[in-house]
Amino acid sequence: MAGGATMPKHLTEEFKKIQTFQDIWADKITAFSGSMSFVYIHALIFAVWIIYNLSLPKTGFDPFPFGLLTLIVSLEAIFLSTFVMLSQNRQSKQADLRAQLDYEVNVKAEQEVEEIKRLLSELKVLQRQAPE
Repeated sequence: MAGGATMPKHLTEEFKKIQTFQDIWADKITAFSGSMSFVYIHALIFAVWIIYNLSLPKTGFDPFPFGLLTLIVSLEAIFLSTFVMLSQNRQSKQADLRAQLDYEVNVKAEQEVEEIKRLLSELKVLQRQAPE
């Protein structure tokens, strides 16, 4: 690798070492919000909310058109999109680092192949010069 640096054997472990508390929670929230459990839980909550408020119009806390539910869902969407962007940005940085390491490995491999080719050429010349 360039500058004598060595590539970590387990890049994922190196990324985990530099993760902050915020990174960990953003990833957990993003992972959960991208699951079917998240969808089912929300569908259930929305259904209960709507049925309760439609069936008890005088005692319901959020009458049609469900302004409070809309507000809560909008706020949740804002926060979830922020967590998703945080996770994507971090994953993008990881992908960039992986690409840089891949490039450095490829450059090193090319240098080694060129050195092997040079040595083989020298051996070929020496072999031709050697008496039979």
